Amino acid sequence: MNIPYTDSIFIGLIRLFLWILFLYVMKRLFFKGKGSKNQINSMAGMWSFFASIIVIGIFLLVQINSYDLMTCLFIMVIFFGVRLVGIQNVLSDSAQFKRQRKMILLDVIEKAEDKEPLIDMVEEKPTKRLSINFGFIVMAITGFIAMTVRFYLLKYDDYQLSESWFNELAVLKGISQQKWLSNDTGVAGQYALMTFYEKMTGISPEITLESFGILQAFVLSFIIFWFMNIMTGSKVTVPLMATLSFAFFFNLVPINLSQITHGKETLMALTFVLPAIVYIKKPWLLYARSSRNYRYKIFTIFTAIALIDIYSLLVLIPPFLLVAPFFISKNYMRFYWIALKAYLLATAIVLGIYALYLNREGADFFQFIISNLLSVTSSTYTSNMTLPYNELIRIVQIVSLVAVLAMFLMMKSKKDKWASLIAFVIYVNVLIGISFLDYRYFDIDLFNEVLPVFITIILGIAIYLVMYSFVTKVKKVFMPEGIAVVLIFVLFAGGALFSQKDLFAKEEPTSRLSKNVIASYQEISSSFLPYSYAVVNSVTFHPLSTDSHNFLTYRDFLGEYAVRDSVYFANKEDKDFLRANTQYIIPNSLLIFIYNVTEEDNFSRLAVYLDLTDEVMVRIEKLKSKGRTVRVFFQKGDLTVYEVVNNPGEARIKELL
Repeated sequence: MNIPYTDSIFIGLIRLFLWILFLYVMKRLFFKGKGSKNQINSMAGMWSFFASIIVIGIFLLVQINSYDLMTCLFIMVIFFGVRLVGIQNVLSDSAQFKRQRKMILLDVIEKAEDKEPLIDMVEEKPTKRLSINFGFIVMAITGFIAMTVRFYLLKYDDYQLSESWFNELAVLKGISQQKWLSNDTGVAGQYALMTFYEKMTGISPEITLESFGILQAFVLSFIIFWFMNIMTGSKVTVPLMATLSFAFFFNLVPINLSQITHGKETLMALTFVLPAIVYIKKPWLLYARSSRNYRYKIFTIFTAIALIDIYSLLVLIPPFLLVAPFFISKNYMRFYWIALKAYLLATAIVLGIYALYLNREGADFFQFIISNLLSVTSSTYTSNMTLPYNELIRIVQIVSLVAVLAMFLMMKSKKDKWASLIAFVIYVNVLIGISFLDYRYFDIDLFNEVLPVFITIILGIAIYLVMYSFVTKVKKVFMPEGIAVVLIFVLFAGGALFSQKDLFAKEEPTSRLSKNVIASYQEISSSFLPYSYAVVNSVTFHPLSTDSHNFLTYRDFLGEYAVRDSVYFANKEDKDFLRANTQYIIPNSLLIFIYNVTEEDNFSRLAVYLDLTDEVMVRIEKLKSKGRTVRVFFQKGDLTVYEVVNNPGEARIKELL
């Protein structure tokens, strides 16, 4: 592999999944109530609602300058406390609460005397209480496969250290600095989720930006699996085939392999748009026990979409809102109107907040909307496709037409099921039709980012129709689920390898040096206290130092730093002088980046002033001759990072401990 920071990526992902496992165990042990029979549907509901709450919560916390790890943990503790006590008890009147508090205290004293657990645990056998359905296991495996494939494709990534990559890093760090509305794009919901992932796992912003696309693939695979499960009624087979199509096949749809591992706002928003589509058509899946919950839950999801991606909010959702009423039964039309009002209210609130801010800053709100509907960093790549783009679209339209006609003929039985599938197929084809109208504000490149997911789902629907027709009209075939799953995995994996071997042979692994730069910064941030050191590097990499440590360009190091160094060591013991002249205080350690770019022409164009390398090496030798400890901190390939120690034992975390 060509990825030097593999361990950092896996550490972040493993910590995240351990967090999820911990929360799952806590829920099953301490929260009473029957476990869900459909764990896939339960997890999809939790993702769409609680992930939306996280996005909205971070947005609100940033506005009051309160977003940090401790605040997040405190809110989580409060949430679990409320769940344990019960929201009804928390909202009850004071007299009733006092009586309940006395009862709780008496119960605690009684349990302490009897040496019983203070917290009631759900009284079920552990194997049943913590059991996981077979379908959920299959879904998780497909998600991990999608992650593994994307991780393999990281070696083709050419997005890292690009100008757009640095801009995204600035937005990511800006949220941690309590800045949301002050960035250039304004829509930063995806980066809010990134910072949450970063804080909960303890990885660096750079690794977060590099690995979030891999995590996004897992979430999207899970949502596709759930979507097919709910829309077709197939528990495993059809969802598995649709999800594996998304995970394995890159030669049938317009995908840029060199940027496939990069997290995209449209795909992140799609993990909420697809649930919203389901909940508009099947509202009972969202409100569960009480229909009164539907209003605020669907509003929460739409608000999160508005904060994540305006393109999805204004382009992807409206066509479905226009198509859906024709396929919703009269009994559930009131939920459609609730969803429509929630969409309009969420859109008005979020865009209204942006409008007020932009008006205060003297910026053009209309231009802001246009800049979010049209992307300058996205582009359509068809060189990977075995079929021409127009031919692919024509095939999708023909398959859609045949599928819709077949489902219309079958609507006499199970009308609601077929109506849901027909509505979605028509919706996708409406979007495809709009894409060919050359509408100015319909960005075809952004649409092609979500098109592979839509094609995957339509393919899954077509497969389901074929299987359904065969089973009902020809012969019912029984095969154990375990055998069917293994067979599908083998067929899809083999088909992907055989059909795409030439595709991967054409791709060239990207610069290892850029990956080594990111790995070195990860190593530095995990080894040194923030702002106890300074990095000497090309000015291009200054964004990597923001909110982490001091930064010097090569010219600074060769110029004014030499003066500061001489004055500092001449007056090192004179504390009064240093207090009065803080400009001469130097970092406890210097980390100096030295590149050998003879074979990395693309990288040399990215970096600036690398022609000063020889002078920098001469200066390092001079510092060494003056008694400074100089050692190699990081060395891989064409990158060497030297550490110049100015104050021993005062920068490295291990030495301080």
